[in-house]
Amino acid sequence: MLWTPIKNAILVFFSLILFFFAIEVSLRSYERFFHKIPFFKSSIEYYDPLLGWKGKKIFDDSSENKYKIFVIGDSFTAGCGVKETSLYYGALRKRLDAALFVYGGGGYGTLQEFLALEKYYDQVQPDLIILQVCHNDFINNSHELESKSYFNNNNMVRPYFRNGKIEYLLPRTWGRQKMLLGSYSRVLYRLFALFDRFIALLAKKHYFGMHSIENVIRSEGKNLETFNFSINTTDILVKKIKSKAARTPIVAFAVDNMEPYINEFRAIFKENQIIFIDGIPDLIRDKERSGDRLRLKDNSHWNSEGHQIAGNFLAEELYRLGYHK
Repeated sequence: MLWTPIKNAILVFFSLILFFFAIEVSLRSYERFFHKIPFFKSSIEYYDPLLGWKGKKIFDDSSENKYKIFVIGDSFTAGCGVKETSLYYGALRKRLDAALFVYGGGGYGTLQEFLALEKYYDQVQPDLIILQVCHNDFINNSHELESKSYFNNNNMVRPYFRNGKIEYLLPRTWGRQKMLLGSYSRVLYRLFALFDRFIALLAKKHYFGMHSIENVIRSEGKNLETFNFSINTTDILVKKIKSKAARTPIVAFAVDNMEPYINEFRAIFKENQIIFIDGIPDLIRDKERSGDRLRLKDNSHWNSEGHQIAGNFLAEELYRLGYHK
């Protein structure tokens, strides 16, 4: 009598396993056919022992006798699916007749950008370094802030600068287990991502008393100890970038002007005598108010038209400042 329910439970268990396997194979086949993603490709391949995860590397021929620009940034520099020929720095290649060396990683913080600069600086030996920044750098530069964020949490192990040294940490409870399972199963990866978006929506609407740390930063600013600590950490990291660059000039620009972050960036770059090019977020906003569609479906990252506008503005400013051959 006891054997029958046990046998039924075993049959149900293996049926569920086969059903899950069939969905996994179907999803991988669909992505292989429609999106050209290799069937056996795993997100674990994006792991990088130095940077946390790999970014996009676009290096021109370094043998040409051209003005060399090293561009470092996050997902705006990586492009989020926009064709490489349409990304903002393409305008620099044309307007300044420059050779471009680009490294951008989705979700990168300032420490990862510094580590990328440190890794490739001697190889590139640039004439100019461009640092692209975003308001969420302050979140991603702090394990404490990122752990409390539902909007700017990358759910991956990244390097953080803490107590004078680099530590590799994951900013989420049960994050390692989710990351491991999601690395080998695209179905689970999508389910985890869907769940994270659902939780972020609840936090955005403040349901069940939920809120993300960005709300607290907006209301308290530098009075919030963890945000103030992240500002100091970001300043230290910018100083490291400045030190590594030695005599190579650095120019920085932001892709948004969200408060209170933008004023902290302005103060940090002024403190470190780094030219900060302002105006791109306002230009994009004004164009959008005129009816232009300049962003991808996420309503955050630029589409090809947005990249073109930002790139032309940046190229003209750099040319005016004399950063060309």
